[in-house]
Amino acid sequence: MKLAVLLSAGHPFPEAALNQAAKLAKTLDLPLTGIISSEQGLDYYPMGEGGLIDVMQEKIEQDDKRILDCVKRFQSICRNHDLAQDWHGRHGFIRQEWAILSPYFDLVMVPAPFSAPEIANLGLSATLQIQNDALINGFDQRCVIAWDGSLPAGRALRAALPLLPRFEQVDVISVDAKTRSLPTDIGTYLAANGITATITSEFSGDDSVADLILEQARHADLLVMGAYGGSMMMEKLFGGVTEAVYSPGTTPVLYAH
Repeated sequence: MKLAVLLSAGHPFPEAALNQAAKLAKTLDLPLTGIISSEQGLDYYPMGEGGLIDVMQEKIEQDDKRILDCVKRFQSICRNHDLAQDWHGRHGFIRQEWAILSPYFDLVMVPAPFSAPEIANLGLSATLQIQNDALINGFDQRCVIAWDGSLPAGRALRAALPLLPRFEQVDVISVDAKTRSLPTDIGTYLAANGITATITSEFSGDDSVADLILEQARHADLLVMGAYGGSMMMEKLFGGVTEAVYSPGTTPVLYAH
């Protein structure tokens, strides 16, 4: 499995979240690739007397310095965790670069200011949201899979398959199942891949789907779910399960789209 972490040289360094990301990489016995983007563009810089070339050169030098400062802090944290690492520095915005980079990584860890469900929507690889207060312990006790039979949920499940054997307990929650066979189908699929899981099928009723998922995930090491079953923009504007699950809680969430 190829593992990466996204870092922005144009925002405050996410030291707490990166320490948790490094801890997880060490737990999984995987090297970590830092992808550091400047998150700056020429549109943000007014033209000076020196003209376009001088402005561009000055901006590139500033971005290089910010990227290298971020690299040094990333490497320092990896050394503290005795973790093998490499890095890539990128000028511009990760939202524009990720479609090119994502095919080369199986899983990317996403601290602030980036959004893991949004990054999942932009590329091929699965994403793992790492909040500043994320709790990475043994990462081997309990995994919760939010299952609705959708393509995003299926892609998230496949991305998580290499991780599932390490968990002592795998629980699947299906809320408002679209078909009667859906809980049985997912149990059969997991069993065929050597995973024994407990399947729970619930109806939301007066509760929100997101609240039911979050309650199940409250004491889990990992939550697995699809990102944006509908339009990402519509969910951002009007709310949805992905947006509701994205912010709360200390449980890392693995997304795919």
